[in-house]
Amino acid sequence: MTDEMSYRDALDELESILVAIEEEQVDVDDLAVKVRRSAELIRLCRERIEAATVAVEAIVEEMDSEEGTDG
Repeated sequence: MTDEMSYRDALDELESILVAIEEEQVDVDDLAVKVRRSAELIRLCRERIEAATVAVEAIVEEMDSEEGTDG
């Protein structure tokens, strides 16, 4: 479900929800559902960003340690 969604797909869905709300295309009865879905998508995006940050930092640390042992 949401965990299998790509970062790009989550952003696209968030954007479509935002547009629908801004253009008043969301019925008031569905507003809470859309806001809850948006929160889920934002959470997923934050998790993906955090995971990417950790991975990049690990790669940089690895490269730095390799440079230290080469010289």
